[in-house]
Amino acid sequence: PALEMQAEIKARGGLIVPAHVFTPHKGIYGSTAPRMGEVLDTSLVDAVELGLSSDSSMASYIRELDHVPFLTNSDAHSLGKIGREYNELQVAAPSFDEFRMALQGEAGRSIAANYGLNPRLGKYHRTYCAACGSIMDEQAMSAERCPHCGSLKLVQGVLDRILAISDRESPHVPANRPAYHYQVPLEFIPGLGKAKLRQLLDHFGTEMNVLHRTREEELAAVVGPVLAGLIVAARKGQLELSSGGGGTYGKVAVQEKASE
Repeated sequence: PALEMQAEIKARGGLIVPAHVFTPHKGIYGSTAPRMGEVLDTSLVDAVELGLSSDSSMASYIRELDHVPFLTNSDAHSLGKIGREYNELQVAAPSFDEFRMALQGEAGRSIAANYGLNPRLGKYHRTYCAACGSIMDEQAMSAERCPHCGSLKLVQGVLDRILAISDRESPHVPANRPAYHYQVPLEFIPGLGKAKLRQLLDHFGTEMNVLHRTREEELAAVVGPVLAGLIVAARKGQLELSSGGGGTYGKVAVQEKASE
């Protein structure tokens, strides 16, 4: 039982961080209960991990999370996706004890920032029809039947689930919540294939350098002005994104200039 598991973990000095809390099928909010307190002793929860399809703002529709630290982590299903979501921690050393102190905000340790996929790109952001494969748009978010085929086989998306169980009309992000930095991984950028990705990594070392630190003119010198412009537009949150749902990632809208 969950409460017994929590007691055993804490008795051994462990940390309790429910993962992917809003994801359908297995997430604690996604399918288990509208409130974590119905399942777990929330006083023993050290943090929650938000998942690809949500962010700090979306999670802040739920009052019981106001005092819970947020983490952003990516699964390790494949090498290329390790690190697409991560946390910036203020710690003295990379150790378990320092990580615990960062979660608890002790002695100057902290979660300095969260880096995560733009939720619209997440695989479960919006409600999905399992019968015809349609992803529900903004106008259909409260529909009980698929507006495209009439089926009742709808898999509720993370945003729609949060709005359904929220106890606020609008999100309230506490002032001490770390900044949330959105990322559009390079594999989502239209026209940026494996060869150009390799060129970028050879020149700038890591994908994080490309996404967040390298100047546009430096990028353009390697992959051309069009792709450089798209990478910088992603950095500024200026790309048009279509929402993911039902296990399918969202997409960056294809633009004619990005066809090279």
